[in-house]
Amino acid sequence: MIMINGVVCSSCSVIKDKPAKEDLALALSGVTGSDALSFEGAATLLREGKAVPETTLYYGGKVENHNKVSLYTLLPDKSPSLPAATSDIKELVKRPTVALSYYSKLEKKEGKWKLLSAAPSSGEDNPLPALNPLHQLEELEVMDKVVTEEMGAARGTRVLRIELTSAQARDQLSTDLEREMMDLRPVLKDQNPKTNEKDLKVNEALLTLWEKKNSELQKKLEQAEISAVYHVTVDTKRNLPKRLTWKRTVNYSGEKTDTETYVMEVDFYGYR
Repeated sequence: MIMINGVVCSSCSVIKDKPAKEDLALALSGVTGSDALSFEGAATLLREGKAVPETTLYYGGKVENHNKVSLYTLLPDKSPSLPAATSDIKELVKRPTVALSYYSKLEKKEGKWKLLSAAPSSGEDNPLPALNPLHQLEELEVMDKVVTEEMGAARGTRVLRIELTSAQARDQLSTDLEREMMDLRPVLKDQNPKTNEKDLKVNEALLTLWEKKNSELQKKLEQAEISAVYHVTVDTKRNLPKRLTWKRTVNYSGEKTDTETYVMEVDFYGYR
């Protein structure tokens, strides 16, 4: 079992479910009411408890004017300001990560987060928009879930455990995968005099391959067991989130050797 910050599921306090839900709602509303804040975190994908090469990402960012979020990658070896939250992910990574540099700026318009700019400019394969912590917290407000309080939290904090229902966890993963697959979908080239037959055949072959892989993915997803658990550490004095962690586990066949786990941790600070 993967432990995040020493918190385990057996320490949940179910009898405090109602006040825990109220605390979560209050903390989430506090974030949306803040003019600005900063954050730093890390994320990685694990298979059989080991980090998948090149999937570990350290990142930071800031929120401005309630509705604008900037995210950028951090280098773990050169960033002494990395939060304690990332130490658990560092322990899971047994090989050096590839120092890819990304940047994204998003703005919330008409209830949806829109990409304003990105580096690389194409935005392709940029993982940062999906790590927007405001969007992640907003999702928690509306998703079907069970909220409990963990025992033994540090003084001045409460640790809330949020577990999505099985159906909600599946819907969430389906939505994420659909978005990722659509980003990878080849675009058919227009048949015009400048497009030669060879290019058209290559493009059609790529689309056929994409359709096959997408169909295989959907079938695997239908059979998979999926769980998603969040932990929100709340500053009880200000009723604001200090830390958000997320662990999504996907088992495709019922065998332990066929399990993927996505782990994410992010710290919040500098509220204004």
